[in-house]
Amino acid sequence: MLSYMNDNFGAEEDGNLEFYEPYGYYYPCPQTPMLRLWDELRIPYEFKKQVYRPPGIGTSPVILIISFHVDPNNMTVTMTADRLQSLIEAVKDFWHITDEQWCHTLKKFLTLAGHANWSFNVFPLLKPCLSNLYAKIAGKEKMNVTIYLNQVLLADLRWYLDHLKVASGVHLFGSEEWNIADLDFADSSHELIYINASPNGLGLYFP
Repeated sequence: MLSYMNDNFGAEEDGNLEFYEPYGYYYPCPQTPMLRLWDELRIPYEFKKQVYRPPGIGTSPVILIISFHVDPNNMTVTMTADRLQSLIEAVKDFWHITDEQWCHTLKKFLTLAGHANWSFNVFPLLKPCLSNLYAKIAGKEKMNVTIYLNQVLLADLRWYLDHLKVASGVHLFGSEEWNIADLDFADSSHELIYINASPNGLGLYFP
């Protein structure tokens, strides 16, 4: 067996925990058997990677993932304050030009584009800000070649910067727990369906 997985995440009901002896910690029930399986197969892993933040630790059960604050209970993903400030400063630095210097190297264009693309994980609606930037660098390959900025590109970055200062991140769909007892079988709009997947498609069963 040769396999590698960088990160894997899941969810479990609050309080449904199981004790993991090697670490002396309680983890969500699906997580503990996985750790024991890795132990049996002698697959290496790190303690610091076994992230679990139950309610009551800190202000909320926020998990830090690639510098994003992930709150599974509020179903939000936001950027950490320091990384957001770093991004804002990077945009300002790129945007700051003088009468003598209206250009940047291709390398600097790509650096800003990479930084902005990373932010789109939590600010997906800000993607249009790079349209004119990509148009400016299209077909260019030499990292040290200088590329002139224009007012259209600067306006895009100004729009991006203004929204960065007030954007609140990604707010996922709300979740609601329900079961068969909540169904009203007298209501024609209510239906119980069992679904399973196979290599050939989905199977639906209406009992």
